[in-house]
Amino acid sequence: MNAPIKISIIHAIMGLLTFVIFLQTGWFMKTQEVSNLPDAQRMIYRAGHIYFLFSGLLNLSIGVQLQLSAVLWKKKVQYIGSILLLLSPMIFLYGFYQEANIGQINRSITRIGIILSLAGTAFHSLVFLYDAWRKKES
Repeated sequence: MNAPIKISIIHAIMGLLTFVIFLQTGWFMKTQEVSNLPDAQRMIYRAGHIYFLFSGLLNLSIGVQLQLSAVLWKKKVQYIGSILLLLSPMIFLYGFYQEANIGQINRSITRIGIILSLAGTAFHSLVFLYDAWRKKES
């Protein structure tokens, strides 16, 4: 029977795929002459572009170093963090194409991506910090 794909490989693939799409969003901004748009709308495009890259780098970073815990509750916390981090690039990409067209500073879709990135990172960090604290206590 084939072993399931490791979550770390999924993170690494998502990170690399996000980088490739990041290049495409840069090309999109260049060909759509985003530089000719009003300042606020141009900054929304650029910020969305950078947020998208940020989410890919988070996934790539987790993907190259993640080691799932053998302890069930910690593994579950890591899986929750992984799901949140894997969703964030998709949310940011959707926000990139949808919110910049509106031209409003309040970007609820992007905010969701930021919260997912923060929460996913926090879940992974909690397991790491708990293990570090327990090791120090020993």
